[in-house]
Amino acid sequence: MSDDQPTEPTVPLTPTGEIETVGPELATPGRRRGAVVAAVAVVVVAVLGGGAYAAYSFLAGGGPQPADVLPATTVAVVSVDLDPSAGQKIAAIKSIQRFPALKKSLGLKADDDLRQYVFDKVVGAGHCHLDFDKDVKPWLGKRAAFAGVDLGGAHPAPVIALQISDPEKAKAGFRAIVGCTDPKDFAYVVGDDYLIASDSAAHAQSVLDLGRTNPLADDTAYRKWTDEVGDAGVLNFYVSKRAAHYGEQLLDEFSNGFSESLLGGTNDNGDQSFADENFAGTDPLASAKDALKDFDGLAGTVRFAGGGMELSVAGGGVSQLSDLATVGKDFGELPADTAVALGIGIPDDYAKKTLEQMGSGGDDFVTEAEKQAGLTLPEDLQTLLGRSVIASLGGDAPGSLDDIKSPDDVPAGVLIHGDADKIKQIIATAEDHLDMHLSDIPLVVEGSDDKVAIATSSSYADDLLKSGGLGSQSRFRDAVPDSDRAAGILFVDFDSPWGDTVADMVGSDESQSAGDEVRHNIAPLRALGFNTWEDGDVSHALLKITTN
Repeated sequence: MSDDQPTEPTVPLTPTGEIETVGPELATPGRRRGAVVAAVAVVVVAVLGGGAYAAYSFLAGGGPQPADVLPATTVAVVSVDLDPSAGQKIAAIKSIQRFPALKKSLGLKADDDLRQYVFDKVVGAGHCHLDFDKDVKPWLGKRAAFAGVDLGGAHPAPVIALQISDPEKAKAGFRAIVGCTDPKDFAYVVGDDYLIASDSAAHAQSVLDLGRTNPLADDTAYRKWTDEVGDAGVLNFYVSKRAAHYGEQLLDEFSNGFSESLLGGTNDNGDQSFADENFAGTDPLASAKDALKDFDGLAGTVRFAGGGMELSVAGGGVSQLSDLATVGKDFGELPADTAVALGIGIPDDYAKKTLEQMGSGGDDFVTEAEKQAGLTLPEDLQTLLGRSVIASLGGDAPGSLDDIKSPDDVPAGVLIHGDADKIKQIIATAEDHLDMHLSDIPLVVEGSDDKVAIATSSSYADDLLKSGGLGSQSRFRDAVPDSDRAAGILFVDFDSPWGDTVADMVGSDESQSAGDEVRHNIAPLRALGFNTWEDGDVSHALLKITTN
């Protein structure tokens, strides 16, 4: 048997029977692929593991990446690398060991082999009578990927790429693992550096052959987007431009099913249903489909650095992000003790475009809003939103949630940067027409020349209107680097007194030990930051979790 000879196992794919059998080779592709995807995913989890835990395995090695063996027609891929850079290994271990609950639940030491840990938990739970050191370790590599590959069919073929160190031993070892399971419509082929599994022998062989002649790693778009996200981490993913086509197909299928369920039938009087009268001819997912038209691909990675973790994503054709203005400077002027804040930049034509995207429904909304609230749209809405809108929670937390008796016991508010006089006038006009006033909640509205604060108390409104120092705090700068360029920002300060308040709440609702556990596991965390920005035609997003 050559290294490339396809192997079609005929035994079950899981000893526990959790994966259902999906029928013969000619079964309906749409239905059987879901089970096949689940089946092959279990094999990867069983022998290699995944996600953030992957970084825990302090392994040596290297060799080709999954992108070196998958073909350029790959629609989407998620890969796990148990052999990232040495710096990431050390950072990952330091990060994970800071969390008592994670250390306890994993039961791992820094020099443990995660592959054996997962193998024992999943495969060892059955009656396989396999030994990791004897049957798996001699051939199993450090990398794996789960992908959808365009092979010319109506749907992408599900594919597993599993790195191997010894092809001959991999044949016997993987056959033994699959021997404990039952895969119908599942086959694999063993190459020089990777084992390729798919829903048929023909697909597995095609993926291997195409990967040799035209690998994903050489694809211009793949290289562009993976370069944009920076250094690869323990978990990496890529979605090609061609995924938009399949995405539209899925949305069409969902939309058709949604319309049939919503529009079908009659009302209690036997007449045409209300839904049919009001929604016939509309597509509830039209905006989502429009968003896919300009999609140009994206890539992302999860990596460990500086004692924390970050998720970096870069893509093109994401119009919802490219139209935003920056919010970073305004965000940095929040009070220095801000516990949680979420802000977004507002472009000059935001209100107009938002109403246009609503289609005919937007016209009805405008008519009703102008009538009920006395506003002129979209002009008044644009003025009301200003150049940025930021919601925030102050750091002055109550000793207990039981101490919260009214809104002014919680320092919370919304800060709008714009023409204060015009914004306050629009709010007053809407209040008078609707016969509802923010002061009835009660909320206060205060403003300066270019800021308006809507807050739970006058004191916190004053804090928001002042030029605060959040942007100069190291915990903010570390979690939201280069914030001035950001169009959207989310920030959470885990060192805020609110952490103790939440822990006390858990302790009072459950037990003191539960509250202590929450407190101990929050303690290592310093801050969370998420921000988006544009660099030419590239949209970026960065999520960072920093530790103390």
